Amino acid sequence: MKRLICILLTVVLFAGVFTVSAENLMTSNCIYDVSDVLTQSDWETLNSESIELSNKYRCGVYVVLIPYISEYSTFTESVENAAQDIYVRNWLGYGTGYDGVVLLIETSSGKCALASSGARGRYIFNTDALKQFDPSIVSDINASNYSGAISLFIAECRELFEYEEKNGTAYLYNAADPQNDDSNLSGDMLTDCVYDYAGILTADQKSMLEKTAKDISERHRFGVYIYIVDDFTDINSSYDVGDACESVYVDNGFGYGSANRDGIMLFMSMDERDYATYRTYGKGYYSFTEYGLYELEERFLNPFRRNDWYSGFQNYLNYCDYLLDLAEKGTPLDYGDDDDGGYYPPVTPERESYGPLYITTGVFSVIISLVICLILRARMKTAQVKTQANDYIIRNGIRMHDTRDIFTHSTESRTRIDTEPRSSGGHSSGGGHSYSSFSGSHGGGHSGKF
Repeated sequence: MKRLICILLTVVLFAGVFTVSAENLMTSNCIYDVSDVLTQSDWETLNSESIELSNKYRCGVYVVLIPYISEYSTFTESVENAAQDIYVRNWLGYGTGYDGVVLLIETSSGKCALASSGARGRYIFNTDALKQFDPSIVSDINASNYSGAISLFIAECRELFEYEEKNGTAYLYNAADPQNDDSNLSGDMLTDCVYDYAGILTADQKSMLEKTAKDISERHRFGVYIYIVDDFTDINSSYDVGDACESVYVDNGFGYGSANRDGIMLFMSMDERDYATYRTYGKGYYSFTEYGLYELEERFLNPFRRNDWYSGFQNYLNYCDYLLDLAEKGTPLDYGDDDDGGYYPPVTPERESYGPLYITTGVFSVIISLVICLILRARMKTAQVKTQANDYIIRNGIRMHDTRDIFTHSTESRTRIDTEPRSSGGHSSGGGHSYSSFSGSHGGGHSGKF
């Protein structure tokens, strides 16, 4: 029995260490042929290529072939929405951010769509990038050449990954070289970055903030905005400050670049002390992750509680500059899913070599298991047969003939139960403000009180 326990300890220890060393690798399938239209050989080849590409660039590359969309998604009116829905429902994606792109094919009709998810997934496979996919993919699908279509899709994904690796940025613009994009920050009437319709800033303060915001926007080719109103319900009748914020950004054509309109905006409504932060998909989500957005909001909410508007806006602009710098270096601010809430370095295009790590962890696990087995074996040598009755006499000849349990005292501890309702919409913290997340058709962000 004890030998069996030793063997089990060895196996468990080895498996645990090996799992830790391999947790960053994608081991699940990437090609899901529910319609069974691929041969076994084609599936194995394409699936292997997809897994290899996903692990190399740390962004999942998926293909889902289903006979009827209605059997797997409620979004039957839009193939694009169905692709996104199937991606989320099936927990596809690489790493804790679920980064990746999926090609959904309805084999009964030939309909297909692309969808990306996660900060890195939306960054690499942004709107402009998805438009660059070869139309031959659709032609092959219509001709029932699914193997050819998937092979071409994987090749297109590889090109986008290599483009980002070579240029240091994703394919964000229609121009072949993103540096050739000569579009301005905004249209004719939107040359400003700071709009104070509530009159909470002096002329000098507004001028200084405007200069800083424009400098940041031009250097990073990413619009940074401040928009202040008296009452957001005058803009949007939905009584949602997040919707009002997105309406202002989209309706006024804010953002950098003629195609993506990349940018971030801090929107404030003074009557009820509401605020919202909004950033666009693609570069916005990559640079301002959920954690990064929370950290940004903490910088300006603290001064806002004291009605120190100018300091709050300065903190907002400076931290936007900091987060954009990190993203351009390939290290956007983000957090991991570990128990202690520690940080994890963002994804990088380089492939890591896990071979030496596997060997090292395997050797250490064997050594540790061997030590445990030797210790257990050594302890077994103390068991010997008693040959004299004196060996069984209790030490010092003490025998307890009578025992009693006497109650002396009790200890009582109390824990206060918080009666305040917990928010299920996002993150919350003390200090008189709250967060909730919202998402629209062009981007998303947080909203709350200050």
